Amino acid sequence: MDQAQRRQEHQVRPLTDRGLKRFAYTYDFGDNWEHTLTIEAIGDADPGLDYPRFLDGARRAPPEDVGGIPGFEEFVEAMAKPRHPERKRLIEWFGRVFEPEDIDLCKTARSLTPDPHPSLTPSKLR
Repeated sequence: MDQAQRRQEHQVRPLTDRGLKRFAYTYDFGDNWEHTLTIEAIGDADPGLDYPRFLDGARRAPPEDVGGIPGFEEFVEAMAKPRHPERKRLIEWFGRVFEPEDIDLCKTARSLTPDPHPSLTPSKLR
């Protein structure tokens, strides 16, 4: 898929032209991760940038197949308590200790940006 096709695929103007500013998105129907997406503003595109773009984030995403919101809450609780009876098993399952506040902004941006440049750094995210 070339850049022009990607731009066409990710346009929100058809939604906003119909007055749509919020919509629901379900990721992983098995775990039922429900998200509400809100279009806060639309500006002119910068022809020197690739779209869609990752601008910022907070907290790490939950691991795949953690069991939806209840499973993730239990997972975070077990990871936060060294003496939790499930902690050792969950560390083995996940592969390491999970730190919910530890988000790698550059890695996230590279994973979401079409054909990102390898020198993408936090200062270049904005």
